[in-house]
Amino acid sequence: MRPTAAPPPCPPEALVDDSRLSEEQMAKTAKALAHPERIRILELFASGGPRIAGDIVAHSTLAQSTVSEHLRILREAGILVAQKDGPRTWYCMSRLGLSAFANAVSDMAEKRRRASVA
Repeated sequence: MRPTAAPPPCPPEALVDDSRLSEEQMAKTAKALAHPERIRILELFASGGPRIAGDIVAHSTLAQSTVSEHLRILREAGILVAQKDGPRTWYCMSRLGLSAFANAVSDMAEKRRRASVA
């Protein structure tokens, strides 16, 4: 595999998300996270920094087309942000997007807990 150029910094969209998730967005995010291969892909981002699809393919047993489909689903759910850089597309994890989902689920659980206590 030939070396890749240094990745660009993650775009601001990956760093800022002040909105609360709608029920539709929560469902879309949950569905995107409901596949073990997509969880494995996200684990590659845990070390931080952007990745291109070829890097992800190199760390998995999946075909390029399958990885691209998983990346599309994660991007459309707001879990990843894509940034074009010439012929490459770099992907960054939207940690705040994931945090918004986690907070929404936590809020829902807290409402349920309060309702059962009342």
